[in-house]
Amino acid sequence: MPSTIIRRQYPIVGLNFRDFWDICSRFQTVHPEYRHVYFTVDGFDNFLVLDEPDVSKVLKKLEGKEDKVRKYSARFYTSRTQHSEGYGISELQYRPVAYERYLQGLNFYSDSVGKASYYQFEEEIFTTYPFIENQEPEVEFGKPCEVLALVIDIRGFSLFCEKPEIESPYTCGLMSAFYHMANRALQRFPPDMTKFLGDGVLAIWETTPAERELAVGVALKAALDLHNKWKIVMDSPHFTHGAPEDIGAGICFGLASHLEIGNDYIGRPINIASRLCGACPGDRVYVDRAVPNIPLNYKKEEYVAHIKPYGRHNVWSFTTKRN
Repeated sequence: MPSTIIRRQYPIVGLNFRDFWDICSRFQTVHPEYRHVYFTVDGFDNFLVLDEPDVSKVLKKLEGKEDKVRKYSARFYTSRTQHSEGYGISELQYRPVAYERYLQGLNFYSDSVGKASYYQFEEEIFTTYPFIENQEPEVEFGKPCEVLALVIDIRGFSLFCEKPEIESPYTCGLMSAFYHMANRALQRFPPDMTKFLGDGVLAIWETTPAERELAVGVALKAALDLHNKWKIVMDSPHFTHGAPEDIGAGICFGLASHLEIGNDYIGRPINIASRLCGACPGDRVYVDRAVPNIPLNYKKEEYVAHIKPYGRHNVWSFTTKRN
């Protein structure tokens, strides 16, 4: 059964040790392989219980001390040998009150249970225990910032992948080669965010006046060089069915907002960079005229691109063809 790291936090209030023990028993019912559990109870001054497998002893040690509990912990193992040798664990914790940076409620961590079986256990938690429910929407308006946006994509990739001889492993090979090339090209001055877009890459630099020239230089060089480096991929013996030939690229600069959730950026420069990428031919890179500090060693031409929904848009056009 496939497993992954699972972390959960449940805002449950008003539980005592017997409730916590009941939750642990429910976990063991769904995951019978974890038949060994060791309990630890943290007080605000010292440990009230430490690595105790016997529930009756835990209950006895907690008599009259429930108000001194800071945290209940239960670690689950498939054998006592695993416990003694420090194997990876599944763990439940419950904090009756919030303290320091820790939230009140139930926490779970595991690197060895399957998502499907955990879902079954989680259903029991949702239906059995009271949650603190906040009906207010969580709203974040973003932090205003100055950004440079670069969008690069492979032309005609979707149509190429529809060919009957192109299967998913072959597609993965092409995309991994493209992603590695893009990452390496940007590492001289790494972006604050790199997002893979299926057949493309979005790179965002959050800049200051001192950093603009560095970011622009790296972004433009990467966009121009990738056209030529992609030819190496096309000629590689790994890709006997060929590859799409052209790459588009667009660059824009301006004010945007940083959204902390998901570490994302929202704003007009990103939209325009994407539109410019879609509009430019495979042997060109389109750069918005608002982009400052463009290196003088690159030959550029004035051009008017037509992009939706902005219509006519003044850009600098750079050729990817080497002299």
